[in-house]
Amino acid sequence: MSDVNNIIDNILSDKKLLKSSAFRDKVYKDEPIIRTAAQLIKTKTPLEIKEMKDIAFSQAAYWKTSAWLFYTQGKFMESYTDNYSYNEDFVKYYPCYRELNVEQLRGYFSWRTQVRIGNTTKAPLPFVFIYIYELINCIGAETPEECFTLLRDFCRGYKDIDDTISRYVDNWLIDFIVYNELDTSLAKDIPEVIYEDYMLILLHWKRHNENEIFSAVSYLSTYQPEKSLFFISCQEDFKNVTVRCIVKLSEFFAEKRKSSLFSRLFGNISECSHNMFSSAIFYDRQPLRNCEYKLNELHTFSCKNGRWSCCKISGSRSRNGRLGDIIKAIDSLLRDYNNFRHKISFDGISKSAIKVIQTEIELYYAEKLRKETVRIEIDLSKLDNIRKASDLTREKLLVDNEEEEEKEIMTIPAENSETDTIGALPLDKDETIFLKALLYNGNPAEAARKCGKLLSILADSINEKLFNSFGDTVIDFSDDFPVLIEDYINEIKAMIPKE
Repeated sequence: MSDVNNIIDNILSDKKLLKSSAFRDKVYKDEPIIRTAAQLIKTKTPLEIKEMKDIAFSQAAYWKTSAWLFYTQGKFMESYTDNYSYNEDFVKYYPCYRELNVEQLRGYFSWRTQVRIGNTTKAPLPFVFIYIYELINCIGAETPEECFTLLRDFCRGYKDIDDTISRYVDNWLIDFIVYNELDTSLAKDIPEVIYEDYMLILLHWKRHNENEIFSAVSYLSTYQPEKSLFFISCQEDFKNVTVRCIVKLSEFFAEKRKSSLFSRLFGNISECSHNMFSSAIFYDRQPLRNCEYKLNELHTFSCKNGRWSCCKISGSRSRNGRLGDIIKAIDSLLRDYNNFRHKISFDGISKSAIKVIQTEIELYYAEKLRKETVRIEIDLSKLDNIRKASDLTREKLLVDNEEEEEKEIMTIPAENSETDTIGALPLDKDETIFLKALLYNGNPAEAARKCGKLLSILADSINEKLFNSFGDTVIDFSDDFPVLIEDYINEIKAMIPKE
């Protein structure tokens, strides 16, 4: 007896043997010492299950694939129902009917019967995957559209019970739509397709409004604007500046760089081979087909002689870190410009991009300042009371000597108002000092600093005010430093002498 125990111990201590099919599918649990008569009776094999298992030993099965066997057995049992109580748990990789014993098969078909009437409960994972494989192979419904609906609804519901299937389901749903050439609208709720729809908004930003662009940025960026303290304090400013910066950066990369901003963020479309329904048991019923399918502009499929390929932007569909760096930089520079109490640092973007963002921030707030004019509101409902008060005041102010009263009124000194124009040009004092520095070899940067304004703001303001006089820009700021247009120097000097 001791020799037998030693042999058993040696077998159980061998890791290689434990990983073999003889052990890996076993789940060890307590067994009753004394069994009831019902427990001693072997499970009865229904005729349908017996006939299904016989298919595996048919002459055709010897030269067919395991996927064909699964499909053939599944179609044979498509309408079968059972009512058998099975409460065990077990593990199998790539489960199929052939791998299950009679009890497990009866347990599966009984569980499937309940699922089909809307009573979905937790089951051993092999049961769940076999049911999904059936739907993938269009077993259980008359049309692919019906199978897709059953597959989608089951997977969504069962994720709440056991999310183990989550890592496979979305890819299988896309493959099902493509393989059966269903309408692309069925894919609109799949996370990968949602992600690509937002990518398309940034690719074609000219076709979308500010809200759509900002929504895309919020969804795709690792740095989430909604969690920013500055966004919470100044949502409208943050949103407008972010959209303006994304637009300007897109224009900048299109004009000044070989690759677009979109390519820098997400990469380019590439083609690769595609394994339809990867990690599932799938029987290809059209092995030599030729077709093409466009899921969206960024994601297409093609099949040539049964070989599938996919064109898409490679990489994960998680939040984008490079876009996150840009949004964080915008947040940081907005805080600096507004002297926000809580400052943050940033990195990961070029000096050129930083300059574009800073310029857009300055322009945005300059435009906002110009738009903030005094609004006069008149409450028409109070006009009657105003008239009565005015009449009463007039009567009290009447005096005998009306001429003397008029004289007093006429001798009230008028308030001196400082003119907004200096010399022959409609410029204020700061703009004149800055323009003189440009005209007479002064230091424009020092002049701007003394005026407490930015070079770009002063240059833009002068160009705007002198446009009606000259019909053109008089200061060139394209190289980030102000330079007077040579054609207008003498004319401006005549209007603004040195002293």
